[in-house]
Amino acid sequence: MKLFRAAQMQAADQAAWQAGIPSLLLMEHAGQAVVNFALARWPQARRVLVLCGNGNNGGDGYVTARLLHLARRQVTVLSVTDDPNRLSPDAATMRRAYLAYPGVESAPLTLERLDSALAQSDLVVDALFGSGLNRPLAGLLAEVVAHLNTSGLDILSIDLPSGLSADTGELLGPHVQATATVQLAGPKLASVLYPARAAFGNWEVADIGIPTSILDACGTVLWLTPETVRTLLPQRAPDAHKYQVGTVLVIAGSSRYQGAAVLCSQAALRAGAGLVTLAGPERPHSLPPEVIHEAVSWASLPLDTLAALAPKRQQQRIIGPGLGDEALSYLPALIAASPAPTVLDATALAGNDLWLEAVRRHGRCVLTPHYGEAALLLQRPAADIARDPLGSAAALAEQAQAVVVLKGQPTVIAAPDGRLAVSTRGHPGMAGGGTGDALAGMLGAWLTTSDPFERTCAAVFVHGLAGELAANHHGDGLTASDLIGELAAAWRQLA
Repeated sequence: MKLFRAAQMQAADQAAWQAGIPSLLLMEHAGQAVVNFALARWPQARRVLVLCGNGNNGGDGYVTARLLHLARRQVTVLSVTDDPNRLSPDAATMRRAYLAYPGVESAPLTLERLDSALAQSDLVVDALFGSGLNRPLAGLLAEVVAHLNTSGLDILSIDLPSGLSADTGELLGPHVQATATVQLAGPKLASVLYPARAAFGNWEVADIGIPTSILDACGTVLWLTPETVRTLLPQRAPDAHKYQVGTVLVIAGSSRYQGAAVLCSQAALRAGAGLVTLAGPERPHSLPPEVIHEAVSWASLPLDTLAALAPKRQQQRIIGPGLGDEALSYLPALIAASPAPTVLDATALAGNDLWLEAVRRHGRCVLTPHYGEAALLLQRPAADIARDPLGSAAALAEQAQAVVVLKGQPTVIAAPDGRLAVSTRGHPGMAGGGTGDALAGMLGAWLTTSDPFERTCAAVFVHGLAGELAANHHGDGLTASDLIGELAAAWRQLA
């Protein structure tokens, strides 16, 4: 499924109209979807207040009000204007259709009418503003939002909560804090980006009749779902042996950070690597017996030691988890030493000019920065990365000519060819040491195809799902080891 900016959804609407699908039919489907959701979620809500704006979102609201009336609910409609000439053409048509029924009415929205209606309602439907808003609410509408948010009533927003921009996680200003949101045709970017995401409440996407082919053509950001990821998972042949399913060389660890190397190696094993070799200063006591250890001294010809390893033992590489600073000067040469797909994590995200040139020349690297590391690599403030994670990931991918995993909530995956994907899976309990090392291990094990972007998307999604499963048992106290223990269950659940 794709994520949409406002202009992209508008383009999808126009393409549907040009294909012969009337805009009024799409609006009718939208209103019906909202009513279906409301009746299922709040079957006991007999009195419903519908707030309608001037644009097509308001038109969706008038359809919703009409269908709720036909469903024998007591409906009150308050509109930003009662002047049909100030409404969009479709909204004006749907307003007339609503008012054609005996016993219904629509009154202008004032604070006095709002407070009176709130006191007599069980549910509020927010149809004030849709995805086209790009300015902060002010004046009466800002006060309306404040009254709604303090009313104590459940609020169902249509498409997105009024006051938000569809294109960004930033808050424009006053906005509706919805209990739930029915997004129309496709999910908007704001619904997966914090802090705006929190304003949507529980949300789902309603099919309003725009063909999937049109939506896929207009959307550019892939939202990872089980259906999407299932086709990207590694598949093992019945007669496979360890050198056919991928061997991973993990160049990681130091005397201070042995645990990172262990967690990365464990995750690579659980992700199905046929053979895992850890190259580091000394063999950690907790290293699984299945992992081969190769002693590497960064003070004594480390590149020669690594070059002596057979290529069949390093079909994929992971460099960085827990690596000491003494390895930094070797990174450009280390990256260039093998053409194998290479994950660069933690210490290996050095960011200097020689490093960047080595990454660009290599052409098969996957970078895994968090916001702070991305800020250093792009030489931008961390606040800028948080403000625009998709743009930041895309910029870094283009700059480094590498696949980028910008870790956060959500996690953004960017390819140098411009492809973007977002994964919203995960749990707050994953905000702890070691979970990134586990992701690096998964990535190393799964980079066995010619398209690292697709396998990276799959690994990020399964990693997040494993974190959710671990949180079912451990909550916010989950550890990276707990997450690794759930990788098999997450994989099986998808496959």
